[in-house]
Amino acid sequence: MYVDEKQQIEERQELQQERSTKQKPGSGHTDWKAWGAGLGLTILLGLIAFLLALLPGLATVGSLTIALILGLAWRAIVGLPATLTGGVRFSAQKVLRYGIILTGVRLNFQLIAASGLQVLLLDVLLILFGLLVLPKLAHKLGLSRHLSFLLGVGQSICGASAVGAVSALLRGADEEETSLAVAICGLVGTIGVLLFTFAAPLLHLHGHIYGLLSGSTLHEIAQVVAAGPVGGVGAADMAMVVKLTRVMLLAPVALFLAFFLAFKEGKQDGASGSVNWKNIPIPWFVFGFLAVGAINSFGWLPKDVSNIVVQISVFLMVMAMAAMGLMVDLSVIRRTGLKALGIAVLSFFIFVGVSSCLLFVLHLAA
Repeated sequence: MYVDEKQQIEERQELQQERSTKQKPGSGHTDWKAWGAGLGLTILLGLIAFLLALLPGLATVGSLTIALILGLAWRAIVGLPATLTGGVRFSAQKVLRYGIILTGVRLNFQLIAASGLQVLLLDVLLILFGLLVLPKLAHKLGLSRHLSFLLGVGQSICGASAVGAVSALLRGADEEETSLAVAICGLVGTIGVLLFTFAAPLLHLHGHIYGLLSGSTLHEIAQVVAAGPVGGVGAADMAMVVKLTRVMLLAPVALFLAFFLAFKEGKQDGASGSVNWKNIPIPWFVFGFLAVGAINSFGWLPKDVSNIVVQISVFLMVMAMAAMGLMVDLSVIRRTGLKALGIAVLSFFIFVGVSSCLLFVLHLAA
């Protein structure tokens, strides 16, 4: 009798263990369907955002911000079942990295090199200011350290792409703060496009200066594309070169940050500042980003193929933004969103002011 009871207990334990194994993502048919449903939801929202961004009124907002808003709205109205979390998280993390890699097809190292060291120096100085000064200001004004730093990264480099890349390196980074930073960068960048569009005729900005200012301060490539033509053809080209130089600098910034964080962690663990090389969260997708940029720069991709890759990269990023929106609890945005948005707008105006000063210091305004 005792043996039978013991055998029944063991059978129940084995059954429970089998069920728990099936609950892991991808380990059973039911879970694969749930995982695929979560991924499919981000694809659906991404397609809707992609189409909405083609409308004239929403073109300046951009598909990335629209996708994030759609994700937030879906989570608030419909909700997100726990079974779909695996596929949604895959989009928010893995698909985001694939999108960043393919974004490298926009780079043209030869064009960037031809623009001269002054443009490179302008972007380097602005990024240093955005990473060292703006986060301290935002933190003193009441934002958390992580959110402050992510907003600084998005402002100084390339918006959502930079926020997603850097947040992957920050241990303990809050997914909700990451999504909030992405949303705010999209909104502030859109405000920036409108300001540049209306300010250029009023201030009589020279096309060269307008291109430098818009390219060095707006968050997303799409925003630079939207705002650039206001200053003329030459201004649009200059703005894109300046912006692509900032995008290129995402790679060294991410690599430096990975090593710096590993060094800091080793120092806190009492290892006299020694680095545990095995634990460095090296952002391998950044090397892919540079590799794709090199392939495009050498002209190894036909123009038609390059355009297709650009569209694929944009859609993958849009999927990732939709996923980030789905992962966010709106109560977080209600608590800190308006305050963070106000601080981000203030940071943008400060950034524009610093960029204007640097144009004269570096003799780029001539």
